[in-house]
Amino acid sequence: MKDGGYKPGEATLRMKQDLEDGNPQMWDLVAYRVLESPHHRSGDKWLIYPTYDFTHCLCDSFENITYVILLCLRFPSDSFGSHSLCTTEFIQSRVSYEWLCDALDLYKPRQSEYGRLNIEGTIMSKRKLLKLVKLGHVLDWDDPRLYTLVALRRRGVPPGAIISFVGSLGVSTATTNIQISRFEHAVRQYLETTVPRLFLVLNPLKVTIENLPEDYVTFIDKPLHPKVPELGTSVIPFTRTIYIDADDFRLQDSKDYFRLAPGKSVGLFQAPYPITYVSHKTNDNGEVAEVIVKLENNGKAKKPKTFIQWVAEHAPSGSPVRVDDVRIFHRLFKSDNPAAQPNYLDDIAPNSLEVTKSAMIEVGFWPLAKKSYIEARKESKERTQKAKQEAESAVISTLEEVSHGDTPRATEDQLIGNEVVRFQALRVGYFALDKDALLGCVNQGVDVAPTMSPGDRIVLNRIVSLKEDSGKAVS
Repeated sequence: MKDGGYKPGEATLRMKQDLEDGNPQMWDLVAYRVLESPHHRSGDKWLIYPTYDFTHCLCDSFENITYVILLCLRFPSDSFGSHSLCTTEFIQSRVSYEWLCDALDLYKPRQSEYGRLNIEGTIMSKRKLLKLVKLGHVLDWDDPRLYTLVALRRRGVPPGAIISFVGSLGVSTATTNIQISRFEHAVRQYLETTVPRLFLVLNPLKVTIENLPEDYVTFIDKPLHPKVPELGTSVIPFTRTIYIDADDFRLQDSKDYFRLAPGKSVGLFQAPYPITYVSHKTNDNGEVAEVIVKLENNGKAKKPKTFIQWVAEHAPSGSPVRVDDVRIFHRLFKSDNPAAQPNYLDDIAPNSLEVTKSAMIEVGFWPLAKKSYIEARKESKERTQKAKQEAESAVISTLEEVSHGDTPRATEDQLIGNEVVRFQALRVGYFALDKDALLGCVNQGVDVAPTMSPGDRIVLNRIVSLKEDSGKAVS
């Protein structure tokens, strides 16, 4: 077989077990089969390949490892020995798992089973996910609307948030169905005190402060988090021309509307004075294109009832930072259990991906992005060094030794990506940089002030909203 004497389907190598056993897992399971196509990693190096039933227990035994599949949770191996943790459908497989280790006189790890964790409103089946990808309903396996680990990573969900979420549920043999809102709540709680806050204007509306000179500029030290001073500050300009979100201005005022409108004043976050409406200009379509205001800097202004975010126009400092795409993801499916539908593809919700192309962000984004990459690289280096030390202590010098060179060793660069740049956009949501983004500041020296480079492309993914946003999920 290994020399190519058989074509795919002509021969298999089976384990000699016990056909009279009542457990089908003992009915001479296939150990090796002839590959139908080149392996996705080793190519044509091997013409035959082992099955899961043959390799599962052997790899666990060779590696002497705590084998955890539950959303990448890691436990120290010396806390409870070397275990193989699997979902409950592998209970029957435990017999063949232990049989093969005994037959080869190898160390026999303990296999324990737990109930599958399902999140409502999505699907976890690889077969169904594959169909979504192949038919183009999603971007790829890492589409942020999915709940695969690579999708959650691309969306910007931190590993610590996933660990915190799973840790709050506990482990049992019963199948667990959790609402998406509960998962997102756990992510919000984690991000609340761990990421900085920036001003992001999704739909910019130009505002001119008429009582400021054309060349007026003052710089404001803005805290990146009001309750976590360790996150530092950013320096942003305040000028005659600023931009606010179009949703923060109305021509038709109402009692329950507290933002800018004719006859009203509003505060600007971190700015020294509030602004008051004076007039507005419209474009050829009759839409408001510019709002004229005055700065209440005479010391007589009342404290405003509400504050809105803004970004200033100031080319010398690179403000505002223009964002190419802001991607907001809603639920991919309309029902809570799409897998139970006669055709789960018919349950796909329209408008699950919302893209905004005119957004602006404060200039503090650049130093935040650079700092995030530097810290992530430092952490990844520490993680790889620790993993290498743990491997050496377990008499495993390299991952290549275990896999005979078929599996490339994880590198420091593979542990980080654009998603390490995370922040809260005030009153909008939590965002992370998408893998499609390109930032020149990443390659600038540590002592070089980060600035926009030619070819820079900023693409943001919303990780979660500031609160549950179920209304748009099935619209």
